Amino acid sequence: MKGKEKKKKHIGLNICIGLLLALIICIIAFIGVYSAYYKVRSEDTNKTEEVEKEENENIADYSLDFDASNITNGTADSYALANYNGSINITLNESGTVATLSYNRANLSNTYALNWDLTGVEEGVYENQTVNFTQKVKDVFFGGIGQDSTGDIILFLMEDGTVSYIPVYQTLSTSGVDGLTTYETFNNLTDVVKFYTANATSNASSSVTVLAQTEDGTLYDLREFLNS
Repeated sequence: MKGKEKKKKHIGLNICIGLLLALIICIIAFIGVYSAYYKVRSEDTNKTEEVEKEENENIADYSLDFDASNITNGTADSYALANYNGSINITLNESGTVATLSYNRANLSNTYALNWDLTGVEEGVYENQTVNFTQKVKDVFFGGIGQDSTGDIILFLMEDGTVSYIPVYQTLSTSGVDGLTTYETFNNLTDVVKFYTANATSNASSSVTVLAQTEDGTLYDLREFLNS
């Protein structure tokens, strides 16, 4: 009898030890799974926070309200927001350092009265020119300055807040479409975050212009920069 009782106690002890080991293994497995989940969740949260931070920074750059009273160098009596259609399509590559300008040669010739020889140019066919930059372009804007299309201008807002530009009519009339690969930069214009097209009215005369807004909300009439 004593042998049987001893054997039962031994079996019971083994069962307890087995259950204890199983419990320990389950706890270790749970901790491992939870740690892995927490790590992934933490990484996702950090990535989300980084994305939200970047988006908020971009929103901050572009959330300034338009206020014509903030135009510091304007010569018109009044300014009002307007729309403007461009004759050239502009896209940026993923790095933002190369801009592709797409155009229809016949359309450019007609729009700017260039009287180009269009022999061999197929109707509706678009050609491309690329512009290479040494830094990232944050935004591209096609606007007009003056009373007709000869004042068309392509603006590139650079990562450092400066503004590069291509005067479309001047370029096409002097260098043809090949000239679209080069650009100039406005001097003494920094910290720009946004562009607006505006109608500028003086007495009974009205024209279109482009306003550049800086980080502090100040607006600059780019017509005055070009004239200078």
